[in-house]
Amino acid sequence: MPGWADDPELLATFRAEVEERVASLQAGLLALEAHPSPRQVVASLFRDAHTVKGSARMMGLAEVLAVAHSAEDLLGAVRDGRLPVRRDLIDLLLASCDGIANALPGVDDPVPQAHLTALADAMQRATAGEEPVIIPQWTGPEEEEIVDDALRRGGDSVRVTTAKVYELIDVVGEAELDARRLERASAGIDGIATDNSRWLHTLREALADAPVSEDARAALTRLVAVDDQLLAASRDLRELAEDAHSRLAQVRDGAMGLAMVPVRRVVAGLPRVVRDLAATTGKDITLVLLGQDVELDKQVLDGVSDALKHLVVNAVDHGCETTQERVAAGKAPQATVTVSARAAGGTVVIEVSDDGVGIDETQLRAAAIEQGVLLPDSAVSGPALLNVLFLPSFSTSTTVTEASGRGVGLDVVRTAVEGLGGSIELRSARGEGTTFVMTLPVTLGVLRCLMARVGSERFALPVPGVVESLSLKNAVVHNLAGSPVVIRHGETLPLLDLGSALGVEGEREATAAVVVRHGDRQMAWAVDGLEGELELVVKDLGSFLGRPPVISGATIDGDGSVVCLVDLRELTDDTTQHAAASYGGPVAEDEHPGVETARPRVLVVEDSVGVRELERAILEAAGYEVVTAVDGTEGAAKLGDTPADLVLSDVEMPGMDGYQLTRTIRRTRGWEQVPVVIMTSRASEEDQRAGLEAGASAYLLKTDFDQAELVETVRRLVGR
Repeated sequence: MPGWADDPELLATFRAEVEERVASLQAGLLALEAHPSPRQVVASLFRDAHTVKGSARMMGLAEVLAVAHSAEDLLGAVRDGRLPVRRDLIDLLLASCDGIANALPGVDDPVPQAHLTALADAMQRATAGEEPVIIPQWTGPEEEEIVDDALRRGGDSVRVTTAKVYELIDVVGEAELDARRLERASAGIDGIATDNSRWLHTLREALADAPVSEDARAALTRLVAVDDQLLAASRDLRELAEDAHSRLAQVRDGAMGLAMVPVRRVVAGLPRVVRDLAATTGKDITLVLLGQDVELDKQVLDGVSDALKHLVVNAVDHGCETTQERVAAGKAPQATVTVSARAAGGTVVIEVSDDGVGIDETQLRAAAIEQGVLLPDSAVSGPALLNVLFLPSFSTSTTVTEASGRGVGLDVVRTAVEGLGGSIELRSARGEGTTFVMTLPVTLGVLRCLMARVGSERFALPVPGVVESLSLKNAVVHNLAGSPVVIRHGETLPLLDLGSALGVEGEREATAAVVVRHGDRQMAWAVDGLEGELELVVKDLGSFLGRPPVISGATIDGDGSVVCLVDLRELTDDTTQHAAASYGGPVAEDEHPGVETARPRVLVVEDSVGVRELERAILEAAGYEVVTAVDGTEGAAKLGDTPADLVLSDVEMPGMDGYQLTRTIRRTRGWEQVPVVIMTSRASEEDQRAGLEAGASAYLLKTDFDQAELVETVRRLVGR
């Protein structure tokens, strides 16, 4: 595999990244002394230094790595309040920025390695408490010499900022809208020309045997000639519109191609990172890179590059065992870390996996309890427990090293991925390894969308968030306890109305549904019709309109109408939208009309939207008033309200599990005697015993779910 020295393009890419981060560091340091809240600035500077350190490691610049690492230590001391913001510390950090900038490959007069070592040592002494610090000096080239040298440089390429490329893509997108309007106008003229020919033919037949003047016949002949010209002009206009649309598509693809870069530009430095970390940790690790030629928008790749580095470092530092540990576990002596990329429709999936020890849920739960993330007697497990790893500043590392343990954790990874409109998934098996799956959009410039019609409105749904579309005429749809559900591949999904969620008024008739997934949540949204897929240039709504709920942008259609882009992630998460998104199922009537009686109230605590909505629908159809909570913590917060008549709770939930919630209910005044029904997929005798010992009144299994049994259990415990 070619190294950095053999690939100038890759080297230039990482050099540009470091220069950008160093410039950000310098600007932040200059503003630090006068900032009213210096810790906020330091947090940003800390991230910049962390990125420089990661890039230096990938480039194999040991001295730059040492300087960046020492800068992290010093900034960390300021961030934590162990050192004040002093002028000499700012001067030292600025000198370190200059040293890093002048040590990058390609600099004509690079800084001596000894100076970088001196800078690193000075920052370590400053971190240890030296005051004032002595700043190492270095005499570099004069500023005028640097400028003159830059002016003398030549080349056979032009460097264009990505901002200009995206401006071009934006303009091309608007030109494509104009081309679609032209096509629409051409179709309209076609229709007019056809109608004109038909009526002219009728007129000629009517006047064939009628006595008319010579002038009238001459006029009729002229009209026939004009009709032929109109038809010819219509055909020419249609061909021009089609050619314009085709050429604009080529221009758009070309403009997007300027912004596309191969994944190898980011992963090419990973072998050096893995090699160095393996040597440091005493592990034998091989790195496998797959799909390096898969291309992504530069903005997307740059936005995820730090996250990718962090995941690889995490795999080596936390995931892989030593040779002795692997042999003792019956594994091959050498561990493997795999980074793979593949195109999947309008997205690119990047996976980082290792065949190491996997995540020990017992240790993770203990760390979460120790750091106050989970309650002391929490028994949460599975995906809900693994999700703890993505919480801000959460770390399982007990020591601070160059690789990890500084609080720059998986929360940064998730923030970066979701900020690009992507998603990240974590899978782990004890003793077999861990896999992180990042699903990213191919480009941010043009978004492929599914066009949905709701009443008289049209909405754009991003294709990456859509699992599939269904025809409601062919789908298996049931009214389950008065609430519509659709059967997909043997799985029952809540069927909600998109128009109701978006506040679209007027009569509607749903003919299709769009299945949407975010994380472990899936639901189907009914629409009046689907009109195919389009590649759209979507824009923000601007400061005047701001950011309306579940609407992330808009575009202009070919007919001049505004089409809003629906944020499927927010739509799936927003439970208030779900409550308003009634599909129009039958409403249960009172058994004794005219007699007002208070309905028994049930608190449903369930973190899965699909299950929660299904349970709500079943119980409401059975005549109960239902209050919901998205997890155990929110359920416990509702214990300050008037006691419910019954609580229906899941077990595996983030924050507080069902067992802990049940014990909390039994200790809360007024709630001590409220029946608690546990409904879970945990079917072992030990789990059932744990639920009953916690104080549950009944224990039902989701795997044997029967709505009649649920309703009967609730009625038996409530008494009505």
